[in-house]
Amino acid sequence: MWLMICSAHDASALWAFHGLRARGLHPFELVTDEMLTTRARWEHTVGVDGANFNVTLADGRIIDNRYVNGVVNRLTHVPLQHLAGTPDFEYAQQEYTALFMSWLKTLPAPIFNGVHSQGLSGAWRHVSEWVWMAAQSGLPTATYSQSSHDNIDETKHLRRIVPDGTPTTMAIVLGDYVFGPTLPPHIADACKALARLARTRLLGIELTVSQSHRLWTFAGATPMPDLRLGGESLLNELARQLYVNRRRSNS
Repeated sequence: MWLMICSAHDASALWAFHGLRARGLHPFELVTDEMLTTRARWEHTVGVDGANFNVTLADGRIIDNRYVNGVVNRLTHVPLQHLAGTPDFEYAQQEYTALFMSWLKTLPAPIFNGVHSQGLSGAWRHVSEWVWMAAQSGLPTATYSQSSHDNIDETKHLRRIVPDGTPTTMAIVLGDYVFGPTLPPHIADACKALARLARTRLLGIELTVSQSHRLWTFAGATPMPDLRLGGESLLNELARQLYVNRRRSNS
């Protein structure tokens, strides 16, 4: 089986799920974050021979990592609204997050994107780190500065270094391919280099472009891009990578 793990409110992921299923991935299971914490029965073992997990969802479906061929992972947090207001909420939140990070680590490749110490579906890096990595990858970057007086909203999925209202475009890197706007070859190569440096198999890269000089400049990055911006071509390649790397045909 293949998995799409996401929020029930993630329109981009739901669009991709239906598109990938239409391309022949079967069985392809949609697992929302709410399903994983609502009336689910868990078994997660970690030992010298490795780690495994088995979860029975409220609708009766059984997800076992040993029979997973590939994953599109869009988890951003563990939904614990049902525990809000309880005395041990913060403790429960920490324990649930540790559990999720552990079982996500057992998922087999290919996974887009894997769990990271800085996020459940890839690293949520500080804007300063993204700028440094972009420059190392060959992308032109704006001058970045930060002081204790700056008001930076780190709760946003997209780390931006350009003023709000600045026109931007989003390129999506999937392995050795770039989807979205038509980029100059050297900019496309730099975007792929950034994804490799970030160790993020599916990365959204926000760019600005000067209409007068056609100068492309890095404006931000996210492991949670709107997949719809990549269109049908992105889904074709994503389906190919998921299918080619399948481990087994049985579910």
